[in-house]
Amino acid sequence: MPKVKRPQVAEPVTPAKGRPDWIVVVLALLGVGVAGYLTALKLGGNQAFLCRDGSGCDIVQASRYSLLAGVPTAMWGAGLYAAIAVLAAMPRTVRRWQSAFMLASGAVAFSLYLTYLSIFVIGATCQYCLASGVIALALLVVMILRRPRGEGREAAAYRPGKLAALGITAGVFTVFIGAFIFAADFSTPAGYQAALAQHLAKSNATFYGAFW
Repeated sequence: MPKVKRPQVAEPVTPAKGRPDWIVVVLALLGVGVAGYLTALKLGGNQAFLCRDGSGCDIVQASRYSLLAGVPTAMWGAGLYAAIAVLAAMPRTVRRWQSAFMLASGAVAFSLYLTYLSIFVIGATCQYCLASGVIALALLVVMILRRPRGEGREAAAYRPGKLAALGITAGVFTVFIGAFIFAADFSTPAGYQAALAQHLAKSNATFYGAFW
């Protein structure tokens, strides 16, 4: 009997293992650009583009929260974005991907914390700071949506429960460290306390307290 040839079924095309994620790299470099621009403004004492004198950007950039451990807060953000870009551009491994994911989670958490400070403590917002936060959030969402599936033991590293634990840990740790440094005495800019006392005296502010 003549042999019947079975139709060949094309196998699904899967992406090469360990391939860099260039979408994450582009988003991270965009974050480097925004954070680097804010860093240059802070170091040079210049005004942001499309921001008027006394605008929210000026108020936020002049606040004590614009410096973290004596370094412009935006510079920390630029370094974090750069680290994510480098990790995403390298051949992917579980450890590298998890590290980039934790950095992105920390960036989102700290951006939310800074946004809270700007609204409820400083009383002003900066559109460039908000843009940096949006980029961080986009990075995290893209990484979750494009996360590798993995095979065997490697698949456990990308499960939602595992990622949630890593993201929450990174976010809480980042916010805790940042809040601690902001509250430390060495983070208060020179002359800040004296200037604050003079401002309160001129505005006839009244302090209300209790013995407890």
